[in-house]
Amino acid sequence: MVIKKNINLLQADLFPEKPLLTLGKVVACWLGLLLLMAIWTIVTDLNYKEATIKYNVLKKDLQQKQRQGSQLETRLANRQVTPELKQKLSTLKLVMQHKDALLNKLTDSNETFAGGFVMIMNNLSKMHHKDIRLQKISINSKAMTFSGLALNPQAVPAWLAGFKQSSLLSGKEFLNFKLNQSENNLTEFVVSSAEKEGKK
Repeated sequence: MVIKKNINLLQADLFPEKPLLTLGKVVACWLGLLLLMAIWTIVTDLNYKEATIKYNVLKKDLQQKQRQGSQLETRLANRQVTPELKQKLSTLKLVMQHKDALLNKLTDSNETFAGGFVMIMNNLSKMHHKDIRLQKISINSKAMTFSGLALNPQAVPAWLAGFKQSSLLSGKEFLNFKLNQSENNLTEFVVSSAEKEGKK
């Protein structure tokens, strides 16, 4: 008869369960998010450069038309107006009005966000905070909203304080501010802005 000298008291159900969310997975998610942000920034920067080229061409064309308009007005002042010359001047003024309106559209961030969005993204990348991970950005003519994760609640106000250094973001007041603690001890935040009264 064989007598057991060892008894195994460590049962399988006593082993701790492996966590679903590990440090490696979190780091991989962050790296993936950073890669997407980099690609997004590059694409929007290319769009901004293309819009800048079009803007410069339109600006030169407008300046040329303005010079032609001034010359025609001088000629009109020095001689009798002919119907053909008067029609040409009216057409030129109309073209100038359309080009001027188009230039205003290209430069007004309340009307188009092609250039303004790229500049905001560049500003955000310069104000990167090591404890902040942006997940969603929403921008329109009246407000902008940022949402994401923070490693600690104090990181969000510190990150927002850096907006004072930005020429585009310093004119915004972040009136709506929301913080939540997630299950994995990360801080979920949502901040949205409204323009100051009287500021355009």
